[in-house]
Amino acid sequence: MKRMRFDVLLLFPIGLLTACAGMPIVASVAPSAIAPAPVPSPAPPAGPAQFIADQRTEAHRLDATGMQIQARQHWRYVLALLPRDDEATGEIARLDALIKARRDAALAQGETALMRSRTAEAETAFLKALALDGGNQQARRRLLELETRAAFARQDRKDARTRATRAMGTEGPEDER
Repeated sequence: MKRMRFDVLLLFPIGLLTACAGMPIVASVAPSAIAPAPVPSPAPPAGPAQFIADQRTEAHRLDATGMQIQARQHWRYVLALLPRDDEATGEIARLDALIKARRDAALAQGETALMRSRTAEAETAFLKALALDGGNQQARRRLLELETRAAFARQDRKDARTRATRAMGTEGPEDER
């Protein structure tokens, strides 16, 4: 019984659509009064010249705000479209040298902090170096070394707490698992 009511409910919208399909269409406005809507003229497509100009502008803006890595990427877009562009070639070389100098300074700062056992400073410096050069193996190795040291230090502290608890005699046989 329930199945039959459900089937009827499914057929109801189909019946309405069929009934409406057979009805004549009556226009409420005279056909002469219906004017086609004006089609807005599309904006002229921006050509490669506009794209290149935008990339140059964005590269200069990013460079001025200290975002040299992003600025270098925009210059690379320009160079991809204009392989012999002297300005783009010069800017990329200048930014590469600047980024390399900053990366080297961050690495040196990290090494110095590491020698002084300032692990938080060292980690920050090595992360800066990786942000400037994501493929830098020295920074990756040092960060892995710092993480390994931290893991050993955590384990040493845990072992010391366990030894102290056992020495005080407060640990029971059920706690030894």
